[in-house]
Amino acid sequence: MTEPAPDSGQRPPSPAAPGSLARPARAIISTVVIIAVALGVMLGFNALTSRFNQTGAKPASSTYQGVPLGGVPAPDFTLKDLTGATVTLASLKGRPTLLTFFDSVCPHAECSLMAQYLNVTAQDMGADASKVNWVAISVNPWDDTPRTAEAFLSAHQVKVHMIYLLGAQDQLQPLWDLLHIQSNLDCNGVAIHSTGVYLLDSQTREQVFMDEGFDPSVLSKDARLLLREGASAFAGQPAAQPASAIALTHTAGALRVQLTAQPGQNGTYNYAVQAQDCAGKPVTDATVTMDLTMPGGAVSPIHATLKPAQPVNLGAYSVNGLASKAGEWMVTVNVTSQGAPAPVSATFAFLATS
Repeated sequence: MTEPAPDSGQRPPSPAAPGSLARPARAIISTVVIIAVALGVMLGFNALTSRFNQTGAKPASSTYQGVPLGGVPAPDFTLKDLTGATVTLASLKGRPTLLTFFDSVCPHAECSLMAQYLNVTAQDMGADASKVNWVAISVNPWDDTPRTAEAFLSAHQVKVHMIYLLGAQDQLQPLWDLLHIQSNLDCNGVAIHSTGVYLLDSQTREQVFMDEGFDPSVLSKDARLLLREGASAFAGQPAAQPASAIALTHTAGALRVQLTAQPGQNGTYNYAVQAQDCAGKPVTDATVTMDLTMPGGAVSPIHATLKPAQPVNLGAYSVNGLASKAGEWMVTVNVTSQGAPAPVSATFAFLATS
């Protein structure tokens, strides 16, 4: 596909025209389908599950695309920008924020297209572009550096003041989880990830999410609405409904670990873990344990040992009926392979609905 230059006055082709190729809203508390998902399957790990569910969610009144999120608070963070300065979620308050996700060495199309679409969004907004925060969170902590990020922004002619936030994997992974973004390091050292854009209001509440094929004119219209009317611009829009289960995949050492959490009965959750090496070979005869904690909650830590899944599914382990309550949970999965000197650990973050 030939991409128009950011200053050509042309628009990238929009996949979201009403009645044509508009992307459906998909289930919250899951992950985003990305362009690279087919590659991910070929490389041997589970396809990323969908981010939103059309049932119960309607487009915001200002747009024919995007998923209204109901003004829930965005997850907190403390990260460094390209100058080394500390940026927190609270520091973004006072003006709307367009929050996206970049990989500065991405060999695929999604990051370059995202930069292109944001350029056109800013052009559409004109002088109003300087009245919002433009923020990108790294989805490649393995390779992103201030130098590579600066080179990426320059190569893609990003003219707005982009706050590009970096961090280590253990800092970024819980944030990706809570924002329903996936990133995993493949065997060849390439980060396979999803992306999209969140529109936050001036109090850093999530108002709209748009997948990577959004129409820049729609995003600019929504951003101008927030500038003019504040969060009331989206008042009355039904928020996307939480899905009944979450599925998250993390890279941990030489393993790829997928956690699935399914609400059970009477405030419990059932958990399944799938462990594979980076080539997709199941990790069998492993010892798998799980530690659950609730940050900021008065809940005692929970420790559990998972058993091989029944019926037999190689590399799959499960445990049922762990007590839970609504809120944010951290789940650390420990996988000890036969003959391994130490366990491999992957820590997940998710919001329990019960």
